[in-house]
Amino acid sequence: MLVSAKNLEDLKSKVDFTLHYITDWFSFNGLTLNMDKINIIKFSSNHSQNQPHQCDSVNYSIKEVTNINFLGLELDNHKNWKNHDIKILPKLSRACYAVRAMYPIRCMNMLKMIYFAYFHSIIHYGIIFGGNSTECKKVFLAQKKIIRITTGSRPRTSCKPLFQSLRILTVPSQYILSLMNFVLQNQERFTPNIEVHNFNTTN
Repeated sequence: MLVSAKNLEDLKSKVDFTLHYITDWFSFNGLTLNMDKINIIKFSSNHSQNQPHQCDSVNYSIKEVTNINFLGLELDNHKNWKNHDIKILPKLSRACYAVRAMYPIRCMNMLKMIYFAYFHSIIHYGIIFGGNSTECKKVFLAQKKIIRITTGSRPRTSCKPLFQSLRILTVPSQYILSLMNFVLQNQERFTPNIEVHNFNTTN
């Protein structure tokens, strides 16, 4: 459940109302809501005060957390994606090791298969959320490392021609492509320029 507000009091009121609503809905439909498994995370900017919110009005003890794992994404209350990148970097290192171990076979198709199965699948998941974070630079460095391993290149070899020869997108390029695909698939969510002004510009 996502709840937004411009001030803390409105936020508390909306959260309490939402919890009452879902509790009643579960009860009406003969279901049990396990309050012990419910967490509240309040997203805010790095500079705003993060005051805790106590949900006493629903007669349950619901803990507020500063980070949480949601569908494989490590979310924190400031949305900087540092925890998520820290979590996936060891997995990316293991993918590098797998490619290095299989490199003596010299089968490029197999090495690319390992890359897409064990590396690309990790960096691509949820990239539209954290693909522009500062911590994502470490993920890009890991990607350049595995590309050099895959092609048998030296550690300081320029990666641009390697990406082109393998026909693999860099992390920043994959981020842009994923955003473009999202926009194309959800055009009804965006306001075209023609609805904002009458100037003859691109849509």
